Amino acid sequence: MDDEIAAKHVLLDFELITLIALAMGVGVYAVMRRVKRHRSGLEKPPGDFDGFDLILMFFPAMFFLINPIAEALIVGKEDPGELTAEIEASPVVSILMNLGYFMFVGVMTYGLIEWVRNRSVSDLFGLRRLRPANIIVLSIIGGVFSLLLCGWIVGDFANRYLESLFGELDLQEPVKMLRESESPVHLILAVVMACVAAPFVEELLFRGYMYRTLRELTHPVFSAMIIAGLFAVVHGNLPALLPLLVFSLLLTIAYEATRCLWVPIGMHAFFNAANIVLMMTNTGE
Repeated sequence: MDDEIAAKHVLLDFELITLIALAMGVGVYAVMRRVKRHRSGLEKPPGDFDGFDLILMFFPAMFFLINPIAEALIVGKEDPGELTAEIEASPVVSILMNLGYFMFVGVMTYGLIEWVRNRSVSDLFGLRRLRPANIIVLSIIGGVFSLLLCGWIVGDFANRYLESLFGELDLQEPVKMLRESESPVHLILAVVMACVAAPFVEELLFRGYMYRTLRELTHPVFSAMIIAGLFAVVHGNLPALLPLLVFSLLLTIAYEATRCLWVPIGMHAFFNAANIVLMMTNTGE
């Protein structure tokens, strides 16, 4: 239990450091832009995203960013059984609540872009840029590469290294829910959450709104690193931190290369689906 507490606090510290780096980076790049504009005397044409988006994007993001804080507090309690008893007693209800959670964050993100800022999600994120066949092919290729690199090479290294420091740590909550699934309904809902809801909402928020806003205000490399850190830490699992950080960078590269958000969404869905198949196969054996 002490190792688990330490791991959760490492995640919390990582999130705080990433948020501090984000704030400092935005400030430094703002000063640099002002100095450059003063020297050149030229005004930069307005982009798709601005400082107001930097504020708005944190409203849906906070629903994910609060997770490491909550988990660090919960795991430190002597008897967390009371908090998890209801979830364990009704896994289907738990999955439905998580699906509702993702739906709420997705609608909020979409609403901030479409209704508050009066911008087209489809146009901003290139949803009509590629044909469906191209999206499927690119998603599979990117998903297979991500699985090999993040799921096996980086993941194996991270697990071995962290086991030497902390011992055996808990699995991610969605993974535990899938492994403990005894009902077909529960399994189907868990697959929908992992392969549909999570890829769509997380990519719309992290790769779409947050990355594009930071990219507009700072630099693509800085933005990609910050989003990778936040994307990885909000999943609340220390062994998955490094693999998910690398995975996030691959998703951002795919988005930059194609300018179509469907590609990282498809890669994300393929990655999760492949991990579920591998996990269920290993469980069966």
